[in-house]
Amino acid sequence: MKIIQANKYYFLKGGAEGYLFSLSSWLREQGHEIVPYAMQDPRNYQTPFSVNFPSAVQTEQVRFGVGAVKTVGRMMYSCEARKKMRHLVAGAKPDLAHIHNVYTQLSSSFLVELKKSGVPIVMTVHDHHLVSPSYNIWATGCGDNVRHWGLARLTLSRFHKRSFAASFAQALSFQLQNMFAHYKKYVDVFICPSQYMRRQLITAGYDQNKIQVIPYGVSLSDEKPIEDHDGYVLFVGRLSEEKGVEMVIHAAKVLPEIRFKIVGTGPDEPRLRAMAHRCKNVVFEGFQVGDALRDLYQGAFAVMLPSRVHENAPLTVLEAMGHGKPAIASDVGGVCELIEDRVSGLLVRPLSLHDWTEAITRLYYDTNYQQRLGKQARRKVEQDFRLEDHYARVWQVYEQLTKKI
Repeated sequence: MKIIQANKYYFLKGGAEGYLFSLSSWLREQGHEIVPYAMQDPRNYQTPFSVNFPSAVQTEQVRFGVGAVKTVGRMMYSCEARKKMRHLVAGAKPDLAHIHNVYTQLSSSFLVELKKSGVPIVMTVHDHHLVSPSYNIWATGCGDNVRHWGLARLTLSRFHKRSFAASFAQALSFQLQNMFAHYKKYVDVFICPSQYMRRQLITAGYDQNKIQVIPYGVSLSDEKPIEDHDGYVLFVGRLSEEKGVEMVIHAAKVLPEIRFKIVGTGPDEPRLRAMAHRCKNVVFEGFQVGDALRDLYQGAFAVMLPSRVHENAPLTVLEAMGHGKPAIASDVGGVCELIEDRVSGLLVRPLSLHDWTEAITRLYYDTNYQQRLGKQARRKVEQDFRLEDHYARVWQVYEQLTKKI
């Protein structure tokens, strides 16, 4: 089978890209051909299909001028993205398209061309952007939720990049997305990694008959997880406001006898480093992947996920569980579908420093409890979140759709 894998980036930038490359690798091992579709970017992996990638637009920083006009136009509706997809389909003759995070940089215009060509479309819903102009929905008490606000209020709130212009563009783009309804009309199957996200889509008016819940999976080595640890708490993720990383530093200040390691980069990094300036028990490890990240997981006695937003199905939690490490996580979104509180991990209130420090202290000083939760976490992953099982279920979706043609 020849399968388009569409995503705004074609390099390892975040969780969605990591998932795309992992899935693509597995599909190639099964003998299938992958046809990537993304925005042009010098960081992209090499592929002969890049000739059909739409030109780059800059979205990471707010700018004005000709480039800004191009970016806003791309957000609303991209004739270029649609034209490039037409050429890609004509040349590659794909059997199916699987789309991921395409929103701003590609728009939804290319979906029209896929449907016109009779190519079935699958979409993995990695975040909240189908249901909210923001990529996140804040947990109660943690921030303002903007999903039902009007254009004027959204613009004045500066909810996006703390900019009036960026907020206006993002809000208008979301309203046009709802007006065109390309995702609702043209996507044949939405794959949601959690029941939580399924409920969000249904509430937003998506056809529940098009939604399938397929939890993420993680790869497990044949070796048993290491029970010994090096005595630190680990955070892995983007260093941004919604991830609540400052809670790691607040806990470190209260618990100077315990070490904390922070893995990742992001816009909040300078502020977080300044907060932790006098904390000798906090170490920033930067962006890590592969063996280096695996070693960091193995050396931790617990992993923190202090998110202030409703998480869909955070892979950090599954990776921790796969290493036999209990996660201490905010009780938000779909996290409770991964962690059974006090059985395979600990769920706490996002903004309660007392809850966080109590949970960390309990696991640090009670080795038996820590190991018991870690073993249960590993067992949970082995039963319900094996990567090969996830891929097999995604493949079933592919087969069901292509048989209907």
